[in-house]
Amino acid sequence: MRATLGPPGPVPIWTGAADPKRKWGLTMARLRGIQEAKAELILFVDDDNELAPDYLNNLVQIAAKHSMLGVIGAGRIIPEFEESPDPRLLPYTPMLALREVAESYWSNDPKDGTLPWGAGMAVRREVADRYHAMILADPEKQRLDRAGNTLNSCGDDEFSWVACEMGFGKGIFTELSLVHLIGRSRVQKEYLLRLAEGHAFSRSLLAHLHGRKVHTPMPVPSLGRMLGKLVKLRMSEAFHEGSRWLNARSLNSIDLEFDGVKRAGIHRFLRTIHG
Repeated sequence: MRATLGPPGPVPIWTGAADPKRKWGLTMARLRGIQEAKAELILFVDDDNELAPDYLNNLVQIAAKHSMLGVIGAGRIIPEFEESPDPRLLPYTPMLALREVAESYWSNDPKDGTLPWGAGMAVRREVADRYHAMILADPEKQRLDRAGNTLNSCGDDEFSWVACEMGFGKGIFTELSLVHLIGRSRVQKEYLLRLAEGHAFSRSLLAHLHGRKVHTPMPVPSLGRMLGKLVKLRMSEAFHEGSRWLNARSLNSIDLEFDGVKRAGIHRFLRTIHG
């Protein structure tokens, strides 16, 4: 049995001589790492990751073979749970940055949804330097990813957006495998609900930052609204509302809770943007 692992705590760092204020969070830690690193290929590894023995060798070979890729990530991020999750929560555990793809994939389209994640992510120096400059210049982008007690995310996704905007691509590879050690606190429903809210906020913010429209979540399905539309003979709207109501009725209580916090995350984003 491994030692107990809890949620990572905030660590204050300096962001450089030009900014004398202490700042917190994962994004700022990555900026400091980029600032201090000297190599042409920068690898990010979290303290709860165990790289496969051949990870570095495979990474160097992939980077040499695919010089058009600015960001490279693991295709296999396998969990080692300190405590097995409640089976009802298993559909939500991929939010813990877990994946196992059947084949390697790369492209120069950051909208395709297949992006390297922070655990085991490698970034070419020129992409990292561009990311460093862009993040420091944009306070909105500094809201991506963990800071203090928030569970925001998508800071790692921004590396892929930067790479593709520079003319590079991004890819994930089955040859790159690591174990993600997950403590018991991170498989509890309360934590996963907070994480889902943070994901919804961050994905909305990332979309907004790249010119994509974020729609206000539709109201919770209501049988009363459906009947009201029927009375007004608005048949297509009544059918749509009725279909949504039936779909909601088919969800179990946990699914409804996660649906609710995702809505809350999008609403938090909208409040942040519109004041």
